[in-house]
Amino acid sequence: MIDHVSLGTRHYAQAVAFYQQALKPLGLALQRDTGAEAAFGTASQWSFFLYPVEEDQPVTAKGTHVALGAASRAVVAEAHAAALAASGQDIFTPRTRPDISPTYFGAMFHDLDGHRIEMLTNAA
Repeated sequence: MIDHVSLGTRHYAQAVAFYQQALKPLGLALQRDTGAEAAFGTASQWSFFLYPVEEDQPVTAKGTHVALGAASRAVVAEAHAAALAASGQDIFTPRTRPDISPTYFGAMFHDLDGHRIEMLTNAA
């Protein structure tokens, strides 16, 4: 089981603000920001981290994406809308994907650095 995810960013301050909006519907909040690390999660479980990356260093890898679970379809839609409102770029809007699972409902977007972020639920 994966405990946490860390992403690099060339736009640290903007990325922290972006994820404060995008992760809020999932119940994840900024727990610590040192300027060298931003930690998101709940008070008892930090699960999503951002780190500044130098301009000449890679921040994404082809084919890589992060998928975050949501409690409901409404939360998936709300999180996706929040990400787009914060300047995320839509990859696919909230929808079912019977090719993945009969109960899958999800959405995907690019963040400010081009990371592919998926939000999904298998709740009916």
